[in-house]
Amino acid sequence: MDISLLIFLILIVVPCSTLIHEMGHALAARMVHADSIKLSIGRGKRLTRFSFEQIQITINVIYFLDGITVSSRAIPFNRKELICICCLGPILNGIIAFLLFATLNWVSNEYVQLLFWYNIWLGFANLIPIKYKDKHTDGYTLYKLIKEKHPPNIY
Repeated sequence: MDISLLIFLILIVVPCSTLIHEMGHALAARMVHADSIKLSIGRGKRLTRFSFEQIQITINVIYFLDGITVSSRAIPFNRKELICICCLGPILNGIIAFLLFATLNWVSNEYVQLLFWYNIWLGFANLIPIKYKDKHTDGYTLYKLIKEKHPPNIY
């Protein structure tokens, strides 16, 4: 991998794919009528904050690290709604990867391939149940939602 691909990966692919993933969670939360939806990309000090379609979006200075979407409503989400919110992040990465794969016939270059493969990786990696300290993957959330009789309101 040459330096231009690495820079493209870190500064463009990772944050865009993370935003796509988190927008999946946010759109699902909106579909189940969440009262509050907050999407955050990156770490560090806030770079900018804006709202789009009832979703508050925050971009932080180190925008290529991390992403989270938190949603809530007065009436707690039920198990099916939580599963929907949890799954739509990886599903949206899969949809984007499929669309990128379809375009590879017309526009076959390393940058599109990198975007394709990163979305595949992000979608699947998030389905692996992992918990470390206060962080966890969508797969861990799904595991908890399926395993526990009264799962916590994670989103």
